[in-house]
Amino acid sequence: MHLASRFGRYIWFFLIYSLLGAAVETLFRLVTEHHLYGIHGFLHLPIFPIYGIGALLIIVLLKGRVRHIVPLFFIGALVATGLEFIAHWLIEIVFNEKIWDYSSTPFNIDGRVSLISSIGFGVASVLLVHFIHPWLDKQFNRLPNLINIIVAVIVVLGLSIDIVSSIIERLTN
Repeated sequence: MHLASRFGRYIWFFLIYSLLGAAVETLFRLVTEHHLYGIHGFLHLPIFPIYGIGALLIIVLLKGRVRHIVPLFFIGALVATGLEFIAHWLIEIVFNEKIWDYSSTPFNIDGRVSLISSIGFGVASVLLVHFIHPWLDKQFNRLPNLINIIVAVIVVLGLSIDIVSSIIERLTN
């Protein structure tokens, strides 16, 4: 596969997993807290990039290397929880802001990560590696390379504008 097409495919995956993560988190909060909060995060777009980055990390690091469900669950949970901790810490240091807070959740570390989210990440890792990503990858095999590249350029431009405007907004408030 051509490098630009592969890059385009990973941009698609990033966007889809960022959207999917935002939707699943919103539904989870609706079920557990009985309130619909909508999709809100660091960006203006209705995506949570941490889920896209986390999914891509799991795919790149674990797909084809860890096949058994139990190690995949634990390694996936550890990778995603580590990413969540680092992202929270960086946002707090750079922007003096807490976008999420697990302080009231049992078994949390500095309100940045919690056991329940780690368990969710472990389950998501198993589903991602064994079911979701293989199916999604097959669907993308049907797309022409040019479509992957065009969409990647559009997504990168739109996301870049959103990231820059979100950073400016936070630094000037």
